[in-house]
Amino acid sequence: MPDTPAGGPLAVSIEFGALEWEEEVERYDPHSPARVQAKGARRAIEASTAMLDWKRCKADGPGRTRLPGCRKLYVPLGKEGASEAPYGFVFQLIQKPDDSLAWNLVAFGERHPASDRTRNVYERAHKRLHGRYP
Repeated sequence: MPDTPAGGPLAVSIEFGALEWEEEVERYDPHSPARVQAKGARRAIEASTAMLDWKRCKADGPGRTRLPGCRKLYVPLGKEGASEAPYGFVFQLIQKPDDSLAWNLVAFGERHPASDRTRNVYERAHKRLHGRYP
């Protein structure tokens, strides 16, 4: 369903590609809080029942992540801060074969993981866009 991200006048569809969903969300155990929250957020987005508080990703972010033009949504939707919204989706604007535009899921994961060994959602998005971790 169309939505308008903060900082942009474009109302475009939001897409959760099968491959991206599998690699980003289904890597979690089916009953894990991360996967449960991602599925609930997706249902609300696809049903257009959630107010989406789009945020711009930093073009050149912490840890040398490069996410120019990307937008993020905190999960659970409508929450702020790492304690209330520990997860996030990162989307990139794409042009589809029919020339329409869509916000396409790039990554899902923890925004600020407790373990230094866990890649955060922004590092995962960087890898998907650039082929390597920063």
